[in-house]
Amino acid sequence: MAVLYLVGIWVVYRILVTLYNISPLHPLYRFPGPKIAAATYAHEAYYDWILVGQYSNRIRKMHEAYGPIVRINPDELHCSDPYFTNEIYAGSGRVRDKWEHQLNTGAAGPVSVSVLSTVHHELHCLRRGAISRFFSRQQMLKLESEVHEFAQVSVDKMLRYAGKEPLDVTDAFNCFTADIISQYAFGEPLGFVKSHLKSAYMLRHNTLVRKLAHFLPLLSDYMGEDVKAVMRLMNVTIPQYIRASLENPGNGRVFADLMSSKHLPEEEKTLYRLSGEGFLFLFAGIETTTGILTWLTYYLLAQPETYAKLMEDLQGLDPTHLKWTELEQRPYLWAVIHESLRMMPGVAHRSARIAREEDLVYKSRDGKTEWVIPRGTPIGMTPMINHWNTELFPNPDEFIPERWLVDGKPNYNLQKMLISFGKGSRSCIGENLAYCEVYIMTALLAFRILPRAQLYETTIEDLTYDHDLIVLQTKKGSISVRIAIS
Repeated sequence: MAVLYLVGIWVVYRILVTLYNISPLHPLYRFPGPKIAAATYAHEAYYDWILVGQYSNRIRKMHEAYGPIVRINPDELHCSDPYFTNEIYAGSGRVRDKWEHQLNTGAAGPVSVSVLSTVHHELHCLRRGAISRFFSRQQMLKLESEVHEFAQVSVDKMLRYAGKEPLDVTDAFNCFTADIISQYAFGEPLGFVKSHLKSAYMLRHNTLVRKLAHFLPLLSDYMGEDVKAVMRLMNVTIPQYIRASLENPGNGRVFADLMSSKHLPEEEKTLYRLSGEGFLFLFAGIETTTGILTWLTYYLLAQPETYAKLMEDLQGLDPTHLKWTELEQRPYLWAVIHESLRMMPGVAHRSARIAREEDLVYKSRDGKTEWVIPRGTPIGMTPMINHWNTELFPNPDEFIPERWLVDGKPNYNLQKMLISFGKGSRSCIGENLAYCEVYIMTALLAFRILPRAQLYETTIEDLTYDHDLIVLQTKKGSISVRIAIS
């Protein structure tokens, strides 16, 4: 009887919360959107957990029906207007917190105390400040020779498949990016590291499972092979490498320096917390760059005219002595890379920010729509919606590098509309490293691989966005491009 009584109280409470969510008493009552989304998180959970990563597609349809600002769950708004990007993702001079609900997506174990998973603006600035100096443009220019060395080795390995079985370039690029970031972070390359968070949305919408994964990593063995691999990486492999780097500071690179850094208080230097940072280094350092390189490999082979223009742009370069700063000055290469970034952002899922200390005022450019977004309200954007804006990017499903050029020169104003690496004070720390890797590897592919390669049993369906599991997923799962080398 007592149990039934408690269940009854819980049911009544949930009903009252649902009624409040759609009542005029709720601060987001005025904002447009489907009532079911405003009433309960079950709507979002159904699309993301049950239908597997489909809520971004649902949000896109909401915008088509309700306009540029919509209410997508009881407490969160979403914006589809790229011109409002700098307000949502403001710089460090304006406070922007993250939202706990979104951080629940895979933020278990050590990752939950990493810089990426930090909710409050002030603590994030402390943690980011200690790490970001390792990924400045100046530091990446010093690392460039290692990037070039790993790129050459990767291309040599790809050429060993000449005349043999087809090669999945995604695997090759994973090895390339994993070795670079692990060499830089831990002092030695880990080799091939990759895992997809297929259970991410289960973690977001299931508090019990998330807490069990957080406090009892061994129980993750019962959550599927993907979560099992991730937990082992976070709780066993990465701590081992961090310990090794601390024992040999001369070779330890980033983490050895962090432990002796005055930028972090001692309580921030625990092995547990730094293991979370190490995992994110690998995940972020692999996924984004691999995706970009995979997309451009496909299109440079599928569109011979695009490849011909790229080779014309690269004339005069020596593939054995490539320089990042010189490659950046080649406009068509710049355009190819940014078109790939548009179609393959590092994170395909939405990312919300909370303006804790100010109301945000949205005004459409035609002056017909205006909203005041109350301070403390989570509001975000989704790359797979912004980057398919037909006003900015006509025929968005087509790979058109020329859209990035004006009179043959880079259109830097259009570049500002990309959110591939995030924006503002919480943008991707590894952006400079990613650019360095992509420029050098793309040029090497153009010179050494693509003249001898052709697509093998690969179509656009192997890359086309269908849903997201934090990163872009196709109908078949992860993106994949297979090539045959002669």
